[in-house]
Amino acid sequence: MPKAIHLLGEVDAVYRALADRLERAGATLVPKREDAELTVSLGNSSHTASPPADIAVIPNDLENPIADIVVRVHDLLVPEGVIGWGSDVLNDWVEWVKEGTEGIAPPDIDARHWVHIRDATDAIALLALADASAMSQGVIDLAGRRAWSADAVLGEMRLLWGRYTNALNLTHTIESLTNVPSPAATQFSGSAVRPDLGPLHEAMLAAGREEGWRPLTAMRVGLMELFAHSGE
Repeated sequence: MPKAIHLLGEVDAVYRALADRLERAGATLVPKREDAELTVSLGNSSHTASPPADIAVIPNDLENPIADIVVRVHDLLVPEGVIGWGSDVLNDWVEWVKEGTEGIAPPDIDARHWVHIRDATDAIALLALADASAMSQGVIDLAGRRAWSADAVLGEMRLLWGRYTNALNLTHTIESLTNVPSPAATQFSGSAVRPDLGPLHEAMLAAGREEGWRPLTAMRVGLMELFAHSGE
């Protein structure tokens, strides 16, 4: 059901994406908190909101603030670029690949469960607009379902950039188009602790999404968007 919602937080790419998704879902964003039926805080503003927000959306490296629902977002992929939500490393890798630094070894970081900003804001908007009586309160972790190693992400980036530059320079070969396996086709086989997505899945079901938590944006799409925005 449409609601009047007040958003708190720095106006960055995450804020704009959530505001756009809420409005497309039928919510009315109001500038004054006293006019809102629901308050959603983003990032550090979740710890300074007074009174506390109804829903607090934070990166996973922040302490839990006081709120009815706390959404902890892990490994957020934001093509437009944003500071403080965990995707900074992807922007660095894009530049490495564009500069042709083939010899650089993948950084020694754990595999991550990347989730695109569109999927994340879809879920958060659904939570915000759901019937409050149907939603359980507490902490909800939000992340992608699949683990991606740094090696796999860099491999996919190099493949995509290579195909782009080959197309730009008219240097494609049969091999470059057909015989290069995509890292996306190989499942991560190492050990990676995924956030518990059970509460998120149950919350999506309670909010009316029959399939529960099922991110739809492919990693390859997100990486192509990163390259597109890197030239802006």
